[in-house]
Amino acid sequence: MTHLTRTPTTVALLALVSVFGLAGCGDKKEEAAVKTTSEAPLELLPADVAVVKRGVLAGGLPVTGALQALNQTTVQTRVASDISAVLVREGEHVEKGQVLARLGVQDLEARVKQAEAQLASASVEAQLSRALVDRNRKLFEKNYFSENDFARSQGEAEAREEAVRAQQAVVDIARKALNDAAVRAPMSGIVAKRYVEPGSSVGMDARLFDIVDLREMELEVSLPASEVPRLRVGQPVSFTVDGFGSRGFEGQIARINPVADAATRAIAVYVRVKNSDAALKGGMFARGEIASGTGQTAVIMPLNAVRRGDAGSTVFVLKDGKLELRVVTLGTIDERAGQAIVISGVADGETVVVASLNEQAANHPAKVVTLGK
Repeated sequence: MTHLTRTPTTVALLALVSVFGLAGCGDKKEEAAVKTTSEAPLELLPADVAVVKRGVLAGGLPVTGALQALNQTTVQTRVASDISAVLVREGEHVEKGQVLARLGVQDLEARVKQAEAQLASASVEAQLSRALVDRNRKLFEKNYFSENDFARSQGEAEAREEAVRAQQAVVDIARKALNDAAVRAPMSGIVAKRYVEPGSSVGMDARLFDIVDLREMELEVSLPASEVPRLRVGQPVSFTVDGFGSRGFEGQIARINPVADAATRAIAVYVRVKNSDAALKGGMFARGEIASGTGQTAVIMPLNAVRRGDAGSTVFVLKDGKLELRVVTLGTIDERAGQAIVISGVADGETVVVASLNEQAANHPAKVVTLGK
């Protein structure tokens, strides 16, 4: 039987092997623990992610302004006279050509008669002048009348003819003034303001009525000049009006002022609004927005998911339980709405991370968790 003799050297060697062996085992356990910790999935809340979807980049410029009737007019007098009758009041609907008021006609009728009498007198004088020219022509042909005298008689006859035409114009003016004594509506609409009462005296071009047509309205808004590149004629506008609750109204940009206001540097924009039921009235205050997006369906992604750096625009995409850092190409960006059109890099239906992550999170496991579950 053989016995192992344990010398001091042998004991030392065994102890050294035991220490390194135990150290080796310890390193493997620590490495396994580190590996397990590093592969623990990153927990994200539902608010930390967003699903990329197809849609329309609406984008909107907030606007406020007052509504006015697109077509409106002020009826004025064309002659100076007294008001004999006023036939309409505020709020009444009138048709084009309807008599709104009547002016006193006594003086106007007298002027017509005077002008007609002067026309008749001028016509008689012209007729006598023509007869005189005929007589002088016969005498001139027989050399009983000088050429100068004959030419003078011809000139006088022509002057009498011109006087008749001038007096006819005076008669026409007097008759028109008499006809204008019946004040008629120049357009169909609603009487918004009445300025006169029966018996009052009015001068030439005095205001009588304001008439508005509410079938089409116009909303005038002011926008900073910097926003003009986002505007175009025909852009849709949606707005609400105080007193109508949740009822919304629609319109389109009809005109854009080419010159900015000198004081505010703002550009006036005019929005055309259909108002077939006449619900909207002039002077109402509106709040809304001008749709400034592309109007086309595209892949839309929230802007807060985009990381901008030296490599361009990147996003974290949560796919198959891992975070993928992808380079994306963006199209139209709406800073106000916080959205952008994605041209490439992310597909419809994929989940992107909107929470702030550093680049070391790439390829790291992740999952979405709900608090309390």
